[in-house]
Amino acid sequence: MITRIVERTYCNLEERPSLLLANINPTTDIRQNMSKIEEVIEIGHKKEVNIIIFPELSLTGYIWEAQDGEIWDHLLEGETRHLAPWFNNIRDSLSNNQQGLEYVFFNNVFRKGDDLYNSSFILHPDYDFTDQNLTYDKIFLTPLEKRYFKGGSDKRLTIDTRWGRFGFLTCYDLCFVELARQYAFTDDVDAIITVAAWRAHAIRDYPQMNVRTDNYYGFLWDLMNSSKAAYNQTWSIGVNGVGSHDRSGILFWGGSGVWAPSGLPLLQGSKMREELLIIRNLDIKEERARSEVEFNYRIDFESVYRKMKETKKDIKDLKPEKLPTENKNPVD
Repeated sequence: MITRIVERTYCNLEERPSLLLANINPTTDIRQNMSKIEEVIEIGHKKEVNIIIFPELSLTGYIWEAQDGEIWDHLLEGETRHLAPWFNNIRDSLSNNQQGLEYVFFNNVFRKGDDLYNSSFILHPDYDFTDQNLTYDKIFLTPLEKRYFKGGSDKRLTIDTRWGRFGFLTCYDLCFVELARQYAFTDDVDAIITVAAWRAHAIRDYPQMNVRTDNYYGFLWDLMNSSKAAYNQTWSIGVNGVGSHDRSGILFWGGSGVWAPSGLPLLQGSKMREELLIIRNLDIKEERARSEVEFNYRIDFESVYRKMKETKKDIKDLKPEKLPTENKNPVD
């Protein structure tokens, strides 16, 4: 049973969405995870939140070192279509009348033909969660994940809600800034949601500078969520597993949270224990617009980037004898 719930209120505009971030510890016991997820959703209904977000592979738990056959059987047991009746029950409990719990953002094993994908998808009364056009397949996989999952193509997933437009990343994808930039500058999202099973421990040591950390990966989680928000002037919402893996003993960082378009963290979960984070009345579109009024990075980026592209194209189209001989800066 999850006993700790942290609630904060962003503003007094009650028509803005309330989000629940599940900073939980998925095990490799699928039935136990199902019960925990059902508990979180029931809390979401009682607390009248609008959106719940679960971490990566929160139904099967994260994969571990074992005989391949054992892992394959485990992943297939928890595969989305295999458990479609359970997912349908969750979807049927949701509301589409603009009140109460409307969306659950979920990540799970998804089978397509003979391949398994690490996929994020949306539970909503009006959506078919098995529709491949409404899934995001994790693109960048760790070496262990590559043994079981196929990486996604560069197909981003965006959804429009009455509160704003959302884009999705999964764990290691967070390390590749181009993905987030495409969401922000091409897809014009207001918030980027990253679901993860992000580890805590990795050593970086600079002894002569008296600098060392055992939790370098955790440092990166905090840093990258903050920088993703600040560089792109979008909301960054990260939901991560927490605690010790029940098979491998690996520690996950937790630290689920909400980072404003400024890059400042507004709410962040425990890095040691399970807890549910609720942030009420999150002013998503309007706060992003206010940030851009203060200083709009996109205008400057696009003016320079477009100018460089057009100049290079013009030079490429010239015949060799007409190429300029002066060494001029193409941005001038």
